Amino acid sequence: MPSSVHSEASSPPVVHWPWKRGSRRSRRGGNAIDATVAAAFAAFVAEPNNAGIGGYGHLSAFLAADRRFLTVDHGPRAPGAAREDMYDVVVGEALDGHDWPTVAGARNTVGHLAPAVPGAVAGLWAAHERAGRLPWQQLLSRATAIAEEGLEVSWALLLEIAARYEEITSYPELAAIVLPRDRLPRARTADGPGERLNQHDLARTLRRIADEGPGALYHGAVADGIATAVARGGGILSTADLSSYSPKVYEEQPQRYRDFEYVTAGDDVGYETLGILECFSLRELGPDSAEHFHLLAEAMAHAFADNATYACDPDYSDTPVTQLGSPEFAERRAAAISLDRAAPRPVAPRAPWTLDADVKRSAGGVHGTTQVVAADADGNLVSLITTIGADFGSLVAVEGTGIVLNNSMVNYDPRPGRSNSIAPGKMPFFAVPALVASRDGEAAFAAAGSGGYPILAGVINTAVAAIDHGLGVQAAIDQPRVHSQGNRTFIDARVAPEVRERLRAIGHELVVQAVTPGSFHSAVSARRRSPTEC
Repeated sequence: MPSSVHSEASSPPVVHWPWKRGSRRSRRGGNAIDATVAAAFAAFVAEPNNAGIGGYGHLSAFLAADRRFLTVDHGPRAPGAAREDMYDVVVGEALDGHDWPTVAGARNTVGHLAPAVPGAVAGLWAAHERAGRLPWQQLLSRATAIAEEGLEVSWALLLEIAARYEEITSYPELAAIVLPRDRLPRARTADGPGERLNQHDLARTLRRIADEGPGALYHGAVADGIATAVARGGGILSTADLSSYSPKVYEEQPQRYRDFEYVTAGDDVGYETLGILECFSLRELGPDSAEHFHLLAEAMAHAFADNATYACDPDYSDTPVTQLGSPEFAERRAAAISLDRAAPRPVAPRAPWTLDADVKRSAGGVHGTTQVVAADADGNLVSLITTIGADFGSLVAVEGTGIVLNNSMVNYDPRPGRSNSIAPGKMPFFAVPALVASRDGEAAFAAAGSGGYPILAGVINTAVAAIDHGLGVQAAIDQPRVHSQGNRTFIDARVAPEVRERLRAIGHELVVQAVTPGSFHSAVSARRRSPTEC
């Protein structure tokens, strides 16, 4: 059951999948769901800056036996005591990478008011209960062993710790995990191994989750510890919030791109982007042409601006927000895109119900995520994006558990009266497609990414390179990328200078970025079912 891991429609009926410990099939050998669960929990230990038990995610799967798609949206939920006006907004200061303003004191980004209710464990459990084969305990065994051994510090992890060193020293529970003896740990070198972080508390928590399922996190002593740690710092995440959490589990209605059917784990930005691109013949343009990069940038810019302005958890909206991802809306947006001129920036957002109205412009604007993509011999295919938000999340760790809590409250618009404003139990806007595609009723292609909202660019660029231009998976991942969220256009430095000049000439304000750690170009994992696919 091979897997790849890297750090860094109409509204469907939603089933809140229960956490009962039902019977499990005991056939020998696991499948792609098992591989994804095992890889995710191992990443929770091995990449503590990117993902963890205190995080959340989005999972898509194609289940070959029934030729159907399964979606497990285990995104974060706002605590029950959350209010749409709970933060003081800094007027005129845009939050980097988001479509809303900065909060005073960064209280939605760092500290005890930043965590939302985590969904990672509940979501992986739901996926396993629906489609896994191996015993749950077995899937967590490797992660537990890594934690018991202690994670050896690599240079990559050391750099992440060093980047937030001063902040981490203000959070003693997290410092106790990543700063042994109150200093930076020693990284692995050619002369010897790296220092090992003490993760015995995390190992103990993992053993409880392995034995008891998600109830070990969402009820009892661990839940009490989370609520106590948050309350001690003035936060609002409670035991009631944890015990009431449930992911959204449903059979997602696929859409078509070329001759593929695909799902995105409910990400309408991904649907609208590919829906727009469906209206253009990218194959005729060539993967390195200015027109190719222009159309990708325009499609992403329009889709992001539309969704950042109007998208909302459909359970919290009387407006048909799922129409934002519909093929009909994408076709109307594509009709306004020119091949020889970039739309004025920032892109003016639209929604199906506002196409003939004057609306405000989007502010536009543009770390820490892990992705897993897995396939198996039976034809199952899985894509998972899992994260704790920023590097080391909110910086709040729970004493005695090894858990680092997410900072997903930053993903809500802190201004009242907006589509993505805060509401108790609500899931926030996201633009990170976990893409799984089939062709002729068989699994064909999957892609997931890490790196914040540029995940959209990573997944879309890779999918287009594979599907439209026929590149192999590794070549598709390596292809130079472009990204836009409705304002500037971020372009890979490997794109030819004459192509960049052409993009500037037709109206793109370019930001040229080299492919380096921490750049705007997300990391991507992808798989296809066989060498003949795509």
